[in-house]
Amino acid sequence: MEITGEKLLEKIKNGEKIILKLEASWCQPCRAMKPIFERVNAENTTDVQMYSMDVDQNREVAMVLGVRSVPTIKAFNGGSVVNTRVGVLQENEIKGLVQELVNG
Repeated sequence: MEITGEKLLEKIKNGEKIILKLEASWCQPCRAMKPIFERVNAENTTDVQMYSMDVDQNREVAMVLGVRSVPTIKAFNGGSVVNTRVGVLQENEIKGLVQELVNG
């Protein structure tokens, strides 16, 4: 579920459907959202791939993606960002992002 910047950029370039949670180890809201995100990922049976990335370990990618605060979730489809959400998301909101990508 954790992804490196290099692997992420490769998947984006390939046009894959991705939901990326950008987080930091010191971020309490990130830790609060982690089990929710992991549960949605475990239940996900679609072609949407779900990953987490630590912004401190991947600063260049975080800068390229314009991340200003964590947690931030970015949804990618066809090589582009199609949705960005900042702050803790609830399970139904994360599932909604997955459905948007499935339908998009």
